Amino acid sequence: MRERVFNLPNVITLLRLAAVPAVGWLIHRHQWEPACWLFLAAALSDGLDGFLARTLNRMTQLGAALDTVADKALGIVTLVMLTRADAIPLWVTLAILARDTVIVLGALSYRGLAGHLEIQPTWLGKTHVFAEFTLLALVLGSLARLVAPGVWLDWLFIGVFAVAAASGVQYVWVWGSKARRERVI
Repeated sequence: MRERVFNLPNVITLLRLAAVPAVGWLIHRHQWEPACWLFLAAALSDGLDGFLARTLNRMTQLGAALDTVADKALGIVTLVMLTRADAIPLWVTLAILARDTVIVLGALSYRGLAGHLEIQPTWLGKTHVFAEFTLLALVLGSLARLVAPGVWLDWLFIGVFAVAAASGVQYVWVWGSKARRERVI
């Protein structure tokens, strides 16, 4: 039976993907409040599309792939644009980008060696994504003067850095262990 790929959850995911360049453009133009609201709407749509896909039994391979691409695109574009605007320190951005690069290259390497790939996000990986998106939303909210900036922001930078590093190490350990068990190394 063929998957019905044109469904409500996938449309929501496509709208999130379409919001990415708009968020980037708004940040570039220092339109902080609209950028903040659009980012929040896009970020919250991630939970909505997943909930609807499960509830309506409309999960598709295309939807799962698009969901991952939309999440990564939204996070990376927002992160890089806020770093260019001097709102996020470069060391935080580099930690997040290094983590994502290690995970993607590791997954591709594993697939090349093992011939298959089944990605299961870890609790620490999910914690990282939540922390990253919380950081992005709060930085945008602070720039938009919707949230009072304060010392908490420096602690949030440190916390997200630590979770990114720990999550990256965890993925290397998990995939390394899996590769050794399957003897693909």
